[in-house]
Amino acid sequence: MRRLFILPLAALAAVSCGNNKAVEKDTLTRLSQSMEANYVDTMTLRLSDFRRQTISNGKLVAARKSALRFNTSGTISEVHFSNGQTVHEGELIACLDPEVASIALAQAENAMRKAEIDLNDVLIGFGYGDADTSDVPAVTMAIARTRSGYADAEQNYRRAMYDYEGTRITAPFDGKVAGIKGRVYESAPSDNFCWVIDDSRFDVSFPLLESEIPSVRTGMEVKISPFNAPEKTYAGRITAVNPMVDEKGQIEITASVDNSDGDMMDGMNVRVLVEELIPQQQVVPKSAVVMRDNQEVLFVYQPADSTARWVYVDILMSNSDSHVVRVNQERNAELSLGDIIITSGNLNLAHESKVIARQ
Repeated sequence: MRRLFILPLAALAAVSCGNNKAVEKDTLTRLSQSMEANYVDTMTLRLSDFRRQTISNGKLVAARKSALRFNTSGTISEVHFSNGQTVHEGELIACLDPEVASIALAQAENAMRKAEIDLNDVLIGFGYGDADTSDVPAVTMAIARTRSGYADAEQNYRRAMYDYEGTRITAPFDGKVAGIKGRVYESAPSDNFCWVIDDSRFDVSFPLLESEIPSVRTGMEVKISPFNAPEKTYAGRITAVNPMVDEKGQIEITASVDNSDGDMMDGMNVRVLVEELIPQQQVVPKSAVVMRDNQEVLFVYQPADSTARWVYVDILMSNSDSHVVRVNQERNAELSLGDIIITSGNLNLAHESKVIARQ
């Protein structure tokens, strides 16, 4: 019977020994980790300018943009540009077959010459020669123009000239051709044939809340980043603040921005950052503020004993990378200009933890 208890006791002893070794190993690991140095980065707390940021979304609109169309019907005979190509003021973009318009213009010219002869005959009937009509009273001249058919002929000629010129589309200013709707041998579209866009400068309209308007004024600088290339930033300035609040409690702001590298396009969605400079603030990086006891705290480095002392603070303002802070007076905290603030390596620190400041 004694042999029956020998094996279980031996096994129990082996398990107990293994557990002790595991506990001993875990204890050593914790001690080793607790003895690891806490390296931190620091900064000296000083008053500095803070850029308060307001972020919104907007859409680019070319500062100059013209919709072009043929002023008459017909068949397209020439197209000299493609979408995206640069065009200069006055250059011919496209034209229709001018034959029909040319015939109508020639007929109108002939009708005008005949009407001039008839007008002269009417004036002679009123006792005025054909040498100089400047002495003819305005009322008499109006009657003569109507009786002779000259007034109608003149209007018909103007219409024929308009139709003839309407067979050609030229660029009203330097820019890029966009949105072409037609090819050679096709009928002219009833609406716009193309657009010419001056993409050297864009307007961007974006909304701000009514509460954000006091910090915005014309002339302020804005930073604009396209959604498809957020790493790019373009500098612009506010040109207009619409003095109307819409049903959503928002006000429309307009800014102007140069297309410095030519990569922005009409209709592009962008992120707009409005910055207001507020001087003489206690500014710290966002990484310097951590949570302890559900409160924001800063860790202040104490060179005398190489410890980190936490200080409760209130965050007054924030932007993309910084906070403006002040001491939390309800906690009787103390914070002074010249204190050395820990900006990194502070996530796992406790009050009065030993730290090593990086040089």
